[in-house]
Amino acid sequence: MIDAEHHPLRRFLDTLIIRSRSKNSIYLALSLIARVLNAAGMFIALQRFAPSTFGEMSYLQATAVSTVAFCSLGIEISVNAQLTRKIKEGSRLAPTILAACALATMGIVLACIAVSLAFASQLTVTGSARLAVVAVCIYSSFMILTSLLTAMSFALTASINVGVSYILTSSLFAAFAIFADTRTSGIGLMFFSVVAQVIAVSYMAIALARLAKSWRLHGGYAQVHASLPAARSEVKTLFMYGVKQILVVSTITFSQWLIQRKIVYGDGGASENAIYSIGNQIFNMMTFIPLIITPIVITRLAAAGDDLAQRRHISLASLKLFSGIAAIACVAVFVGLRIGIPFLPPRYAAAEVTGLIASFAAAFQIVKSPFSLFFLAELKASPEIASATAGALFMIVATAAYVQLTPNQGTTIRLLGCALQGLVLAAMFFIETRRAPKIAVA
Repeated sequence: MIDAEHHPLRRFLDTLIIRSRSKNSIYLALSLIARVLNAAGMFIALQRFAPSTFGEMSYLQATAVSTVAFCSLGIEISVNAQLTRKIKEGSRLAPTILAACALATMGIVLACIAVSLAFASQLTVTGSARLAVVAVCIYSSFMILTSLLTAMSFALTASINVGVSYILTSSLFAAFAIFADTRTSGIGLMFFSVVAQVIAVSYMAIALARLAKSWRLHGGYAQVHASLPAARSEVKTLFMYGVKQILVVSTITFSQWLIQRKIVYGDGGASENAIYSIGNQIFNMMTFIPLIITPIVITRLAAAGDDLAQRRHISLASLKLFSGIAAIACVAVFVGLRIGIPFLPPRYAAAEVTGLIASFAAAFQIVKSPFSLFFLAELKASPEIASATAGALFMIVATAAYVQLTPNQGTTIRLLGCALQGLVLAAMFFIETRRAPKIAVA
């Protein structure tokens, strides 16, 4: 602990807290622009490339996401919460940063092993399984690095860098979609996405390195060597939470990957998966909105410490915001599909209904976010595990009942699973906070 009021590191930490609000506002604006660019890139890709190409790329990305869910050890949430608490307390940050880097390295190794051994046999649909394995390994690795850098950026009030990285990723993919040869394969598009990720992650790493350089003036680097013993303890703390977080995220993402596999290996093949992927992209774009707000909310929740009433108030206040976002997003999707589908190849006409179903599924995910963050801010994963398991098991069992799936069937299963997950988590939140005193709001 740092007791001296005027200690240089204490002043540095205080400065981080003061600057956070204005930087988070800029981050939100950049992230929303990135979403628009990403949607534009997707629309261009749907127009220019064959449905099988887009469907193949989407399947590879889904495989990478499922891999990261198993292997990232939940570092984005746990590292963000731990660093935020330490900043509030004035504790040394170096042990947590060192532990986070160690866990990220471990996650990358695990991801490459998982893709090479467990998922390789599931990538034969691409026609070049070896290249597919390489692409998914690289993509997964940089997704884990992105999670690590995002967690550190938000805790150290460098959220603007995260927004810029989103802009880079989305704009680069849109550029590739415009200028790439229309005969490019799905694996080729996947490698384009990898290049965009590499550039964005490199930018974030350089930006954080510059922040660390300024931190040197406050004795940050001088503490690294002395922090190694403490870092070992931090690794254990973050890892134990991460093991729980794996159960939360991996069950959901695996069930969603399983749905795509049933579609890809069905009669329609990768082309049919392209229709499902439109709904999947809509789902991802909608749920990305709470993701860009999540670090801000979880930082406030972590800063509230053990004040149950304050954390309950923050979560319920956030619920109004998230509910409004969900409603507006669903309306925007409906309008967007009616306007955009006619400009796509006729093959995508069936995607209008798929997209609407996906928007309702995403709405449930958005609305449940405040309840999820309430528990995650205090590194309590059990409620999230229970709700995620309930939704995921439903989707896995429902998917297993079909030999193959149509896009609408798969998306409907996802909708029902998301609804069940949200209801279970909301019930646990109100049970947990039923005795919290009310806070008078001015």
